[in-house]
Amino acid sequence: MQPLHEQAGVVVGHLVDTRFFTVIVYSRETRRFALTHLAFRRPAAGADTAEAHCGQCGGELLVRVRSIADTKRARGRYLAVALAGAAVAVAAVVFGSLVYLPLADPLGKIVLIAFLASLPVTGTAGWLWWKEDGVKLMSATGDRDREHWRMDAPLPYRAGP
Repeated sequence: MQPLHEQAGVVVGHLVDTRFFTVIVYSRETRRFALTHLAFRRPAAGADTAEAHCGQCGGELLVRVRSIADTKRARGRYLAVALAGAAVAVAAVVFGSLVYLPLADPLGKIVLIAFLASLPVTGTAGWLWWKEDGVKLMSATGDRDREHWRMDAPLPYRAGP
C-alpha cells in the first residue's frame, strides 16, 4: 500500500505507437508511450479536479484528486468488504467441516455458493484496498480517450468520463 502524502503524483502515458506481430497461432501487441509526470496538491477536504496538459500532444487532461481523509475512507470501505468476504469464507469452511452437508440439500448449496462467491469478492476488494491512492485520470471532453493512460496505476486504464 502506498503511503499518502500531501503532494500526489501521477504518470500519464500518451500512446505513441502500436505494433502487432502475428505468427500462425501467436499474436502480440506492443504499445509505446511517451510519459508525462504530473504533481498535484491534495485538497484539505473532499475531492478536487485539477487540469493538466499532456507533454506530448498538449491535450487537456483532468485529474480528480481526493483528500487524504477521503482516500482513507475509501480504503476503509474496501478493507471492510475484503474482511467481510474473508469472514464468510472462513464461516463456510468451519460450518461445512462441523456439519455434514450433502450438496443435494439446499443448505449445502447455500454454503458452497457463499464460499465460492466470497473468494473473488475478498480478492478484488483486498486488491483495491491495497492500490487505492485517491487519484483518478479523467477525460476532459467526457468521451473515451484512447490516447492517454495512467501508467503508474496497478493496471493501466483509460481516461474515462
